[in-house]
Amino acid sequence: MFFNDSFEDFHLDIVGFLAILGEGSVSVNYQVSTLSAFTFLPRLLPAPQAFMRPSRPLRLDDVPGTVLGIRSGNCRPHVYRIPHIILPGDESMKSDSDYTVRQFQITIKDGGNPKDALITARAFSLLSLLAAIGCAMSIALLGLSIHFNDGWALIATILLSCLSSLLGLMCKWSLKLGKRVTGSEHIPSGSVIICYPNGAFIIVECEEAVARPLFFAPERCNYLISGTWYRSLALLGTMMLMFGVIALGNSGARMQVAFGASYLLLNAAYWMVAALPERLHWDYSALNIEEVTPAFPAPGEKKSFGLALWNAIKLTQSTRWVKTGRIAPDTDAWDHWLDQAQLAANGQDGLNPETWDWSKALDACLFTSRLQKPCPEEREV
Repeated sequence: MFFNDSFEDFHLDIVGFLAILGEGSVSVNYQVSTLSAFTFLPRLLPAPQAFMRPSRPLRLDDVPGTVLGIRSGNCRPHVYRIPHIILPGDESMKSDSDYTVRQFQITIKDGGNPKDALITARAFSLLSLLAAIGCAMSIALLGLSIHFNDGWALIATILLSCLSSLLGLMCKWSLKLGKRVTGSEHIPSGSVIICYPNGAFIIVECEEAVARPLFFAPERCNYLISGTWYRSLALLGTMMLMFGVIALGNSGARMQVAFGASYLLLNAAYWMVAALPERLHWDYSALNIEEVTPAFPAPGEKKSFGLALWNAIKLTQSTRWVKTGRIAPDTDAWDHWLDQAQLAANGQDGLNPETWDWSKALDACLFTSRLQKPCPEEREV
C-alpha cells in the first residue's frame, strides 16, 4: 500500500511553518493594530515574530516629500505618516498623478477641542474584526483539544494564544501629536503645501492649530512599558513561540489539520486587510477634510512640472514656499520667472492669473538669461 491505513498516521509537518508565515501582511498594520485595546485579546495570530523587533519605533515612518508653510515659512524635508494617510497621499504618488495639483481644507469639527486627540485608531475596524476572529479560533481549538484529549494541541493553543496578549502588552502605545503651547495668537495662516517627488502638489488650507500637530511637530509613540521590560518580555515571547510550534508539531493529526486550516484562513484575511487603504484603520472623525478645488490638470490634459508649479502658485498666491523648499531650479532665469508669477498670481501690474502665459514667460526668462551669459572668450578676458 502507498498510503497509511489510519488517519492518525497522517502528519502535517508543515503546520509549524504556517504558524510563522505571513510576516509581510502582519507588519503592514503592525503599529495601528497595537494602538487599539484589541491588541490585548488572546487570539491566534499569524507571524507573531513580526511584533518581536529588536527595538520599538519612536515615531511613525516618514514618507518622501517636502512640506512647506505657505505663509509661516516652516519647512520639513519629509511628510509625516499621519497627514499622508488622511489625505490622498498614496494616490498622489501614483504614476498617473504626476504633476497634478489638489487643494483641500482641514478644520476641526464644531464642538471639537484642539487640545483633544485629533487622530487615533478606530475602536471597531477590520483589524478589530480580525482580532475577534482569531480569538474565536483559539476558543474553538481549545475546545477541540479537550474533545480529542490532545494534550500537545492544548499546550500549543494556550501558548500561541497567550503569546498574542503578551505581544500586545509589549507593544501597546498611544499616539501623542505635537501642539503649539505658547505664543501670540496673531500668527500667520497655517496653510501648507505638500510637494511629492513625482511633481504632485497637495495644498491644505488650515489653521495653525491643525498644521502644527499634523505637518510640523513630530509625533511621539508613548509605550505602555519601558524598553527594559520590552526586551525581557520579548525573550519570554520568543520562548513561548518556539515551544508552541514544537507542541503544535507533536499534536494529533486532527488538530494539526484544524490548526493548518485556521492559519490558512487567518493569513488570507490578513493579506486582504493589508491591501486596503491605511486610512480605514484610523479615526480622524474630529477633523473635517474637504477637497475644495478640482484636481489640476483635468484628466487627459497635458501635464508638466511648469504647469503644475504655476497652478500651485496661482492657488496659493505666493512663491515664497517655492524658494524656501527649493522646489524650482536655483537660477537667475527661474528667480525672474517666479517674480513674474508672484505678480500674475495676485493680479498685479495688469497681469491676469487666468490669461497669463506661464510657458511663454518662462521661455522668455530662459532666453534672456542665455543672452546675458558671457561667452567663454569674454570670461577669459
